[in-house]
Amino acid sequence: MPQQCTQEAILERYNTVMRREAGLDPSSRRVIFKSFSRTLGPWLPLDKDALILDVACGEGALLAFLRDRGYTNLSGFDLSPENVAICQQRGLVFVGQYNALCLSEFQPSDEVDTIFCLDLIEHLEKEDAVPFLRQAYSRLKKGGALVLQTPNMGSVVGLFHRYNDLTHEFALTEDSLLSLLLTAGFTPGGITIRPAWNATTMLGYLREAYLRILHLAVYLSEGSSRPRVPTKNLLARAVK
Repeated sequence: MPQQCTQEAILERYNTVMRREAGLDPSSRRVIFKSFSRTLGPWLPLDKDALILDVACGEGALLAFLRDRGYTNLSGFDLSPENVAICQQRGLVFVGQYNALCLSEFQPSDEVDTIFCLDLIEHLEKEDAVPFLRQAYSRLKKGGALVLQTPNMGSVVGLFHRYNDLTHEFALTEDSLLSLLLTAGFTPGGITIRPAWNATTMLGYLREAYLRILHLAVYLSEGSSRPRVPTKNLLARAVK
């Protein structure tokens, strides 16, 4: 009988192995939803009936946030059976188990308004990144958007977040993320890459200010070629 590889073994019980919170108690729910409002609010569809797909939705926090904001046409999947079970326990009964690398075959008749792909691309083999993004491009309506989040190797804390998850396979800077999206077929004018500022408390805002100062100090010697995004994660929006 073949042995599971490391990636398969971790993904099977990702929530447990990574010691992530499975529940959304009222306090953490407020913080998480406020953070999503700050980071993703400007990129949410105006139409509450827009078809939104959350690829690798994890424990369903983003889908719960979108449902709370009044979006009615939601879809999502995750590779981890444990994560899928948690989503369904939260009432996200439409979430199923599926492999993101087969995105073009997922409900293929549906053209999607917005695809969220938060904290996934770094879990793929580098050779699979462009094929996956090309599938995402093909699933979008004209004018639809792909929204990505991934660890930022231009951040002074980037290496910690790159290697703090055993299932991370590669990582990106703002420049290499742009190159990746261009290779997948998106055009320069349709791509926006920005910091993922997500603090919701005074202490969080102070940490963000400290990170801005530290980033400038560390990269002072790089001059105009220095990375512009200091946050631990990069956010990108690519419009078809």
